[in-house]
Amino acid sequence: MISTTESNLLISRLFPFYFSLDQDLIIKDAGISLKKIIGDDCIESAFSDFFTFLRPGLGIKYHIDSIKQYENQIFILQGKSQSSNFRMKGQFIVHQENRTLLFCGSPWIVSEKDFESLGLKIKDFALHDSTIDMIQNLRVQQMAVEDSNHVNKMLLEKNEELKKTNAELDRFVYSVSHDLRSPLLSIHGVIDILKQKESISETGNQLLQMIVNSIDRLDNSIVEILDYSRNARFDVEHVELDLNTILQQITTDLQHLAPVRFDIQFETSAIVTSDKFRLITILKNTISNAVKYRKQNDTDCFVNIKVSKEDNYTIIRIEDNGIGISEKSLPKIFDMFFRATSSVAGTGLGLYICKEMITKLGGAINLDSKLGEGTKVTIKIPSN
Repeated sequence: MISTTESNLLISRLFPFYFSLDQDLIIKDAGISLKKIIGDDCIESAFSDFFTFLRPGLGIKYHIDSIKQYENQIFILQGKSQSSNFRMKGQFIVHQENRTLLFCGSPWIVSEKDFESLGLKIKDFALHDSTIDMIQNLRVQQMAVEDSNHVNKMLLEKNEELKKTNAELDRFVYSVSHDLRSPLLSIHGVIDILKQKESISETGNQLLQMIVNSIDRLDNSIVEILDYSRNARFDVEHVELDLNTILQQITTDLQHLAPVRFDIQFETSAIVTSDKFRLITILKNTISNAVKYRKQNDTDCFVNIKVSKEDNYTIIRIEDNGIGISEKSLPKIFDMFFRATSSVAGTGLGLYICKEMITKLGGAINLDSKLGEGTKVTIKIPSN
């Protein structure tokens, strides 16, 4: 039968960097190589006199139960040698009956200088040290795979929840917007009938017109919300479009709102392949902005529209001589709800929606402007 002394000697040679602790975390025994580093007087000394925890962090006060809860994890310890500090990595094994701890590990050696600073030689290590490193590395990889699988499962669940939430939000936005527009249009119609009555005074007509203007602004806001929702919900649908027909229709509709001179020039074919809803919305928003932000007292307001082609892109340039935009406002001009001026009613969604739609089409939009001189918008969309 092997004696206790022989048993301890065998363990010391198999695990030259091991140490054992009692329930008060007093070092009761240590491997021959560990003693070489921290000194033989470590026996019967407190664990905290020689080591601190780097991973996991257990706080300042160490006790057996706090170590026990991390029993299956890899520990990294900061040790104090007789000449410098060093690190050890390994695992604690808990003896349940007598509440003692056994640490099996080895110094974290990363360079030849580490050997020299600790006064170690290759013979101070055992074959077990390389074996435990391999086991620990495999264990780390296994834990990483398990964590990755757990994270991927959580991501899939969250994505499904997000899809459901987005679908519900889209339905909500569409339903609310539709329910809001219907009564607005009814009110608009009733007011149009009232305005035709001869009994309505001039002041009454002015008040009714103020109501109509407010209804139009609210209706425009609802339409913008619907446009944003539709852009987010629906995929791009490519169809052949006639830009000339689209531009003529938009400018004709806007001609009734203000005395603005439109000039449309084509340097390339008017036929493009793109998404009809998005392209019309982009052009309507940008051209209507040129009309809305005109100089109110100017008798020669113009909007010049030029269509050309560069590589595989159709370029649409919209230039006006309106009030322009200040230099400090330009970086924020495509931000949601940003308005460069409060002199004209609006929600600050128009250009933001344009940017979102153009991005979805795979194109780009750029805006140059000078305060008091006008604005030039350049729209770049794939030709096919």
